[in-house]
Amino acid sequence: MPIYKSWEQVAGYFDGDGTISFYDTSNQPYKLGLSLIFVDQSKDQINNIREFLNGRGVRTGNVLRASKGTAYMIAVSRFAAVRETLRQMLPHLYKKANEMQAALDYHDGKITGNALTAIFQNEVEAGRRERRPRKVPIHVPHTYFDGDRIMKLMRNVKLRDVSGRYRAKVTPEDFQAIRQEHFEKGRRLNELMKAYPQYSRTTIRRILGSDKQRGHVLVKGEV
Repeated sequence: MPIYKSWEQVAGYFDGDGTISFYDTSNQPYKLGLSLIFVDQSKDQINNIREFLNGRGVRTGNVLRASKGTAYMIAVSRFAAVRETLRQMLPHLYKKANEMQAALDYHDGKITGNALTAIFQNEVEAGRRERRPRKVPIHVPHTYFDGDRIMKLMRNVKLRDVSGRYRAKVTPEDFQAIRQEHFEKGRRLNELMKAYPQYSRTTIRRILGSDKQRGHVLVKGEV
């Protein structure tokens, strides 16, 4: 079977038998993920496309059987790989040019997820994109980068909350007193445990430890 030698050839194949799949990456209305799917009944055909893409630095998934088991498929799903493939194929597309441009605009942060899905829906109504009913409507009013930023901020807040719940909590007065009694007065760990029974051995060790270890101690009143 002849091998693929140009992006124009791959784009021509995608225009007929490829599809852009989109999905909510977090089950939350912040960011969409995009995958470029190549499907064919011939495994050799799919392998040739995969070799072409991988040879140009575009990482794909493994060759898999499609859902009904009658064809083979590969997917390009990594953000950078999707973006590069979109850029390279777009000049050579006809049928899927509108949705490919919309996908690239979304990855470039020019349009929101809702605008992207609206364009895809228009392509469905025009008969250029297959209709794929969804059980749960997707509502993503953010651009890709805004959604990514919001998700990272929320993740940091959650991590900080979890860290605060599980770090040992001590008063500022006890924190300073324990360190002074150990480093200035020479009181040993067992003595400090008797003097401060409200704190565990591990907590007192962390109070006396290095800066990294003291990160596990939350001094009340500090952020």
